[in-house]
Amino acid sequence: MSSQMEKILGGPIGFEKVIPGTVVREGKEIVYFSDDGTSDFLTQFNRLTKDVSPRHAKQGGRTSQGCRLWLPDGTLFHPVGYHGDVDGWRKDIECGARQLNLLLARVDGDRIVVSDGRSFALADCKVAFD
Repeated sequence: MSSQMEKILGGPIGFEKVIPGTVVREGKEIVYFSDDGTSDFLTQFNRLTKDVSPRHAKQGGRTSQGCRLWLPDGTLFHPVGYHGDVDGWRKDIECGARQLNLLLARVDGDRIVVSDGRSFALADCKVAFD
């Protein structure tokens, strides 16, 4: 039986999982990196900025987003969020992705746009939350 508040709000109350990058938050960005298929997520996540030299980010940090996204062609991407020195983190991640030959992708409205120029509707992608 639904509560009075749920009736007022027009639906169930709860925590809805949201695809990272679909909600813009000031001071934070989300980028997705392609899975290289050779190592686990944590190793890839750490390698993304580990060997970037010189480092651009001066403060803030990056965090895992607890999500996996597969493009319709089966390519797996992992989101990483970063905050603080947003420009510096963006540069570090872009440099790391180039060094590791990884694709990057960003959410743009209801689409995910890949650094190689491809674009897919998010509705056509498979998403799993960890």
